Amino acid sequence: MYGAAGGGTMPARAIALPPTPDSPRAARRFLLEALHGQLDDDLLDSALLLVTELVTNVVVHAGTSATVEVRADGDGVRVGVTDRHPVRIGMARVKKVEDADFGIDGLREDGRGLALVDALATSWGTEHGRGGKTVWFRLETAGDGSPTAAVTSPAVAVTCPAPRPVPAPVVPAPRPVRLIARDTARALTAEGEVSELLAQLVDALAVTAGLVRRPGRDGGRSETVATLGAVGPVTEALLFPLDPTQESLGELLLWPAAGGRPSGSGGTSDSGGTSDSGGVGVPGDVRRMDAAAAAGLDLERIRLTTRWMALALGGGDMRRAEERRIGMLSFLAEASDLLAGSLDLSRSLALLARLPVPRLAQWCAVYLHRENADPALWAAAHAEENAAGALTAAAVDPDGPLMAAVRSASGDRVRSLTALGGPALVMVLRARRRVLGVLALGRPEGNAFAADEIDLLADLARRAAFAVDNARLYSRQVELAGTLQAGLRPPELPMIEGLDLGSAYGAAQSAGLDVGGDFFDLLWGPLGWTIAIGDVCGKGAEAATVTGVARAVLRLLTGRGTELGEVLLELNRTLRDAASSHPNGQSRFCTLAAATIMAPAGGPAEGEPADTDTDTSTSTSTSTSTSTSTRIRLRLFLAGHPQPVVLHADGRASLVGRPGTLLGVLDDDEVSFPGFEIVLRPGESLVFYTDGVIEARNGGKLLGEDRLLDAIGGCAGLSAQGIADRVLAAAERFAGGNLRDDVAILVARVPG
Repeated sequence: MYGAAGGGTMPARAIALPPTPDSPRAARRFLLEALHGQLDDDLLDSALLLVTELVTNVVVHAGTSATVEVRADGDGVRVGVTDRHPVRIGMARVKKVEDADFGIDGLREDGRGLALVDALATSWGTEHGRGGKTVWFRLETAGDGSPTAAVTSPAVAVTCPAPRPVPAPVVPAPRPVRLIARDTARALTAEGEVSELLAQLVDALAVTAGLVRRPGRDGGRSETVATLGAVGPVTEALLFPLDPTQESLGELLLWPAAGGRPSGSGGTSDSGGTSDSGGVGVPGDVRRMDAAAAAGLDLERIRLTTRWMALALGGGDMRRAEERRIGMLSFLAEASDLLAGSLDLSRSLALLARLPVPRLAQWCAVYLHRENADPALWAAAHAEENAAGALTAAAVDPDGPLMAAVRSASGDRVRSLTALGGPALVMVLRARRRVLGVLALGRPEGNAFAADEIDLLADLARRAAFAVDNARLYSRQVELAGTLQAGLRPPELPMIEGLDLGSAYGAAQSAGLDVGGDFFDLLWGPLGWTIAIGDVCGKGAEAATVTGVARAVLRLLTGRGTELGEVLLELNRTLRDAASSHPNGQSRFCTLAAATIMAPAGGPAEGEPADTDTDTSTSTSTSTSTSTSTRIRLRLFLAGHPQPVVLHADGRASLVGRPGTLLGVLDDDEVSFPGFEIVLRPGESLVFYTDGVIEARNGGKLLGEDRLLDAIGGCAGLSAQGIADRVLAAAERFAGGNLRDDVAILVARVPG
């Protein structure tokens, strides 16, 4: 209970209201009496609208009694609404998925009271106490800021005990016909306008309650748009169509205060239709007018109000339809972008299962077709994580209704069924004249799919089918490219007596579906082991073809015991002939570094200097004399390939070999493949690599040979595999993880 409060000429007044449907109407009557003459009509309408919203929120959400207090506050008035619920504002209760409103426009607000307060009040706030909370708002008076009249009566507090209905305070004078102020209308939805119009009508007429309803969606139960007061039986109400020419807009029901409906007024049904049982040949609207006149109601006011309600709801339906259409297009565009942005099949399917949940469906399952077998479940999503297991079990149940519908799905028709306790849809994923799979979606019981939602989901399925097909084709091509690329290298390095071998391969970040031309191989023949590493110009199928030809020629000729120099000559002829037979006459040259591992080397003669460079028939030692049983002699040939690096045991690194001619470009009399002999001592390594290593780019800089020698020099003491991995890491680190060319590395090391 509130007492008098200082400030202004109007004393504080308060009323306590029970948590009953009639409390918002009683609050309006109380405020109308308290503020009569204190505010101009527009501000008075705003005050009545806000107090109605706040008291309705208390009754519906808090479920406790409410206290409304009004008092002068400077140049305006302050109205506060207090409830007895201990939960603070903002502590919203979580809505269960079963109670959620599905659909493209199904995200509803729990209440719009505070939004209206923020839009219409000069200032507002909340006060929290141990026994509840108060929402207050302040409205400034118009003109010079002083009230137009003063209420000099002492402070009054009115208490209405529950559950008795609240007696409505007497209104000093009937309010004139009012329209909603422009500023107020901007803050209201169509339903909000109807609610305020209904409240104004109930304020002005001798009625106990009013209700506006319209037909439900898809012919379902009627939907209540607005209500004020404790409504009674429908048979005791006077019914007025909002627009006689459009029954779909709804109807107004008023319960006269005279204690019942006058005779001859015509009956109503629960469906909102009118009955013509009262008087044969007498139109229903005439009977309605007679009944309203007999009840003392203002027919002109009712006509004006219903017309405005019809305009508000009609405009609201148009705006809602446009917003719904825009929402659908936005959802479809966003979903298409997300699906098109992934070329990974598993990710695309998982994304397709998640996109409609929970906006359009409670659950979604994606199947892919299999030959001679039931479709396989690839991805599933549920709005509730704890229900995901049950969804998966129901989706794969061979005897369940969902699998039966998926199994029989065909054509472009969307099939409706009942699955997992609610409505469900099954549609085929078809792209490029092939059936890829099936998309299934479902909702809880009582949440049927609207016709435009079915069309939207069908369009989503069509777009998703192409995205899934693109991802499937890409995955197959990536797998094929990976298989071809793996075929360019030996499955595993062989065991060669006296040598430790290691290799590394790094694909260019932009390689995608292209097969690189980098390859290496270790070949056995009558002359011993041959190490080969090469790089074919370009990428793709042509490069892979040239690589395959080069490896085949190398294997064939080394297997016959052909000298390595002759092998290179024959390979040059083969690649040149292959280029001439190409439809476009385009050549694909190849670089190659190959070394034949000869018998263990003997040390240099007494007094013979080490590291001497001779022709192909002499030997060059890269270190001082040591035991003859632990050194390995190799004969190296370079055909346009970068020089390998010898890593000495003390950490020194140097380039070795004599440059030769590219393969597949020049005639036999123009090529030159000089040989070069190397002796590796214990702890020394020979590092082969392709040009992707030294051409690793960091901005405008290349890794180059000097940085490569520094990187290899820091690998002393590592195994052959450790050296290969370290060199690859150095190239990737220098390029910032963005290698522009494939990289192949092969290391032969003499243990020691």
